[in-house]
Amino acid sequence: MKKFSVLLAGLAVAVLSSCIRDEAASVECDILSATDEWMATLPSGLLLGEPTISGAVPASVVFRVSSIDQSQPFMQAPQFNVSQGATLVYPDGGDASTQYDFRESHVYQVVSEDGKFTKEYTVSFEEPLPFESCDFEDFSYDNDNQNYQVLLQREADGNLNANIWASGNAGFKLTGMATTYEDYPTCFVWDEAKGSRVAKLETRDTGNFGMKTNPKMPIAAGNLFIGEFRIAQAMLAPRKATRFGWQIVKKRPVSLSGEYKYTAGAEMLDKNKNILENEQDTADIYAVVYEVDPDNVVPLNGDDILSSERIVLMARIADPGYPTEWTTFEEPFEEKNGKTFSAERLANNGYALSVVMTSSRRGAYFEGAVGSVLYVDNIRITWQ
Repeated sequence: MKKFSVLLAGLAVAVLSSCIRDEAASVECDILSATDEWMATLPSGLLLGEPTISGAVPASVVFRVSSIDQSQPFMQAPQFNVSQGATLVYPDGGDASTQYDFRESHVYQVVSEDGKFTKEYTVSFEEPLPFESCDFEDFSYDNDNQNYQVLLQREADGNLNANIWASGNAGFKLTGMATTYEDYPTCFVWDEAKGSRVAKLETRDTGNFGMKTNPKMPIAAGNLFIGEFRIAQAMLAPRKATRFGWQIVKKRPVSLSGEYKYTAGAEMLDKNKNILENEQDTADIYAVVYEVDPDNVVPLNGDDILSSERIVLMARIADPGYPTEWTTFEEPFEEKNGKTFSAERLANNGYALSVVMTSSRRGAYFEGAVGSVLYVDNIRITWQ
């Protein structure tokens, strides 16, 4: 019996060591976050919120900062948390202590634990410029396969910025319901009458995928907003995945204007895909300015973008109606929550702005009509 016990124990050790030896090395090669330790070394007020990290090819990390003096070197040595077992390769053979002049972007590499996969991240520090207008002419794709379009913002200095606008397209990709970029809820299409590109936002059916999620997501409204969409949160807390606004307020906004046309889908559905009799879908276009703590920026999300007590100013089309031809609008920014716009808070980067457009006004709660289409062009904010 003793010999049998020893033999059994030896066999267990052999099996265990074999399992450990055969465990596959990870193929993940992502930048997950900037380290808290490095972030804590930065001067107070330099960073405007958390960095924006996009793993879609081309991958990027963007740090928004209050100011960059282009006449002087802007030396930084950012540190990152990467995928388990992966290795971070610094530009030009540097290491964790190497400082780089971030007046220009630099490319970091992440190599997977198994050494077979590498992803390049373009890391940049940007001083956000105030938003003025967008004509939806400039866009890229989320990767080389051209799965869906990503809106680029042409800024006052002529540069194209991929980190101003966001949509829920990345979440819709998970449904498997799209084969071309035009199948996604948000895309940019040629309008013959205008002779230019315009934004097309369409409420789509999410198929079987949307009825199996928790919460259920039977529809995906076409949406476009200034801010960030975090795909990692989209399945568990979809409204919190939409993070509205950037600190791109340099003056007091006066009005939001643009052009739009709209057609509602045939049947208004609730979150269980039941038809809501005697109800009709409608669009939504608005802009919000809200208060932030420059040292601890907490963006508004799908739960509070219209209700937060931090909202100071709002411009919104109260009743968009159903214009089938291009219609011009201009809505004033009105004070909310008894607040007034503060020059002192403005000077301290204490305001964030978001412009929001959607083909279904209740789309954040997964209510809307499949086939509702909102076209938008020439969105503009007039500043004081």
